Amino acid sequence: MSFRMRAMGSLALVGAILAVSALCAGAGQVDPDPWQGYSFFFGNLHSHTSYSDGVLTPTDAFIVARDAADMDFLAVTDHGYYMQESTNLHHWYQALAEADAMYEPGRFVTLIGFEWTFTDGHMNGLDTPVAASRDTHRDMQAFIDFLIEHDGIGVFNHPNYDIQPNWNDFEYRGDADRQVALLEVGSGPYRHNITNERAYQRALNRGWHVGAASNQDNHRADWGTATPARTGVVAPELTRESILAALRAMRTYATEDRNVRAFLACQAQPMGSSVEAVRREDGGFVSLQFRVLVDDPDADDILASVEIVSNAGTVWRDEPNRPGVYDAAFELLPSSSYTWFYLRARQADGDLIVSSPVWATSGSGLAACDLEVVDRVPQAGRELKVRAEIVNRNDEPVRGCQASLFVADDAGRRRVATATLDLPAARGTEVLFSFVPEREGKCRLELQLEAEGFTGDAPDVFVGAAVEVRKAGLPKIIIDEGHNNRYSGYMNRFVALLADLGMEPVASRRAIDGEVLRGARVLVVNMPEEGFALTPTRFAEAEIDALADFVLGGGSILISGWSAADDGSRDPGDLNRLLEKLSAAMRFVENPEPGEEVSAAARHMGGVVEASWAGGAIRAEEARPLLVGEGPDVVAVACGTEVEQPFAALQETGQGRVAVLAAPTFSDYDLFRTGYSNAEFVAAIMEWLCGGGWPGR
Repeated sequence: MSFRMRAMGSLALVGAILAVSALCAGAGQVDPDPWQGYSFFFGNLHSHTSYSDGVLTPTDAFIVARDAADMDFLAVTDHGYYMQESTNLHHWYQALAEADAMYEPGRFVTLIGFEWTFTDGHMNGLDTPVAASRDTHRDMQAFIDFLIEHDGIGVFNHPNYDIQPNWNDFEYRGDADRQVALLEVGSGPYRHNITNERAYQRALNRGWHVGAASNQDNHRADWGTATPARTGVVAPELTRESILAALRAMRTYATEDRNVRAFLACQAQPMGSSVEAVRREDGGFVSLQFRVLVDDPDADDILASVEIVSNAGTVWRDEPNRPGVYDAAFELLPSSSYTWFYLRARQADGDLIVSSPVWATSGSGLAACDLEVVDRVPQAGRELKVRAEIVNRNDEPVRGCQASLFVADDAGRRRVATATLDLPAARGTEVLFSFVPEREGKCRLELQLEAEGFTGDAPDVFVGAAVEVRKAGLPKIIIDEGHNNRYSGYMNRFVALLADLGMEPVASRRAIDGEVLRGARVLVVNMPEEGFALTPTRFAEAEIDALADFVLGGGSILISGWSAADDGSRDPGDLNRLLEKLSAAMRFVENPEPGEEVSAAARHMGGVVEASWAGGAIRAEEARPLLVGEGPDVVAVACGTEVEQPFAALQETGQGRVAVLAAPTFSDYDLFRTGYSNAEFVAAIMEWLCGGGWPGR
């Protein structure tokens, strides 16, 4: 429950000892206990009742959250479009009346908001006199205009890349950035629901000022009891005004533990604040003073690790492995003129705590928030494209901004490209650079911004990720996504694995012909999905001929089936015609028995792969599911534990090689599945297709 932080008193010495010793050399005095004057409150900012698509009433929800879940606050956020239907208009005002009746300052805070649902993503609105609806506010700009009109608080809901496009990948909007205060780093209702940290980092990288929340999205009578996850709010008192002010200020954190207190301060300013990134005369940054508190009153909750995460990665870490109060003070350097930092703590039972950030900025209002290479595998002597998004947070445009790309390595720092840009107010602008790396090895990209009247004497500098430039001539791997078998969003981990293996992955949406295959070492083809698509779902005869010529002439092909071949959405007929034309001994089963599926999980150990559960999705007519090398033509390298059909089969045909998988072990979901070795298995397949041998053979 609510708790006013006691003065640390005698705990100060304990905290200092436990805190990574004191400050780093040269640090000044840190203001003591920046959390003094605040209390820690726990609640849920996303829930539904029968006033939209949930159950019971807001009054019931408030009672459960207060009495059964032991929460300090609850926001009921029924869907706005229900509230604007003619038969339901009264529900909004009824909800407000119920909230007022249940409001007890100092004991329990009741809030009424709404959820706005749209194809770009779902958002909550809080502290508005009426609700917005997708029927009347039909795009994000209309919703943001609504929040601006009523000075409401926006929340990015469940930003999961698997279920929604996340607001055009968090495209920056200055007007929205002033109203959207929070993002659901955790969204439920799940037991361990801090699942959206990737989206959190993406929003911060693209320039958004948003804090961390963890909400339950209740649709049943389990408001606050569905999971121990909470949004932690740091506020002076338990009143509506104080809680709403804390939400706006982003003095929040997302926690999977029901009562842990967490606080991050920088330069004695609380999480949610911005501080100045001061430049030294030599161009570097002055260090910033940080303070971290993690305090769980439960004696059996062990704090395993504490980290500070920034856009430069994990920049500080400690492993206390003990219960009780953890209080640390230390110094860190900003990595650029726009650097965000947040606290990530993990308890021994797996519970995760993620704080709102603090931002260190130059004060120019400009930031390069997204500096990255476009080409997956940079190679020496070949043109390399680099993109950046430059955000102008100012309310006026910036004209004639000079953006210069630098490369820093052991040989020094040198300018490789320059662009002059006009930056619109309160928006992001994408800029594309290109240059030719001269040498192999690791380097660092830096972007420098100079704009008269904004950046002053010292230009803003933004550091990108480290880049490894490889030698030219890597094996090119073409990934076909031109037959409704896209890899985007499904095989990004596979692409990264190929790069790590020293291969060059290239996605192709074109019809397959000799030009597409020119220079390729391997083609990866997934079984297409039938139905409506912007690209053909069938392979034309000319494409099958081109594929056959490619393999028989010395190329290699990886063909993957699907793990649910009985649902009618996948037709292996075209791929079987290709296998027949290649004189391959394996085929996909075209009429599987009802319920016949194949798991995409495999274990690869010493040349033997065992599928955890395989049906009849693939057969190898002349192979035995044993060790590699059992047959002269085709080799089964994987099989189910209790079935006769192999999970995968390899064959050399003509001058090329063919690998057939029953299911896509290289999908983002499957590649690093816990308990299996799909990544090692896929790596072995790819290296074999590129001309290598099979492990253990």
